[in-house]
Amino acid sequence: MKKYIILFLLLSIPFVKSFSQDDEKWMLNTKKSSVEYNAKHLLHKWNGKNNNVKGVVYFDNNEVKIAVAANIADFDSGISNRDSNALRVLNAFKHPQVRFYSDKILISDNTISFDGELEFHGIKIKKKLEASYIITEKTITIEGGFSIVLTDFNIKLPSLMLVKMDDLADISYKLIFDKNSDN
Repeated sequence: MKKYIILFLLLSIPFVKSFSQDDEKWMLNTKKSSVEYNAKHLLHKWNGKNNNVKGVVYFDNNEVKIAVAANIADFDSGISNRDSNALRVLNAFKHPQVRFYSDKILISDNTISFDGELEFHGIKIKKKLEASYIITEKTITIEGGFSIVLTDFNIKLPSLMLVKMDDLADISYKLIFDKNSDN
């Protein structure tokens, strides 16, 4: 256990030291960031994209936290009837957002890992995400993807021609955080 803590501290020092202040918030640039889902049914595949994601990366001394939220109603599949059915199936009036939060972040040379909590359809599930990242003086870009099992979130799978959609959905994201940005 001691080795993992020391390894974490050694790997995160360059990441944390690249920020000059002890307490910083980097806001998600909603114009440049997005979250997309890919789903399928026996007869067809589709995706929906949300270009109105909100989020923050918070640095406080040696601690890093991330929080990201996306409104269900902001996902656009290109077919309004499908999107309104998704709002009904996902009960978007009762559970309007999908959220991810992590304060357990491990940074290496090529990847960043988030051990956090994904909240969707009113259910919270622990989720570990791996992503690539690029840090500049003014931006942090994080890109990655993961899969979710929809029934893990108590979602009743819709059917078409008596066949339910696949239970697995793939999520991809590109998150760009700006230093001292007013998004």
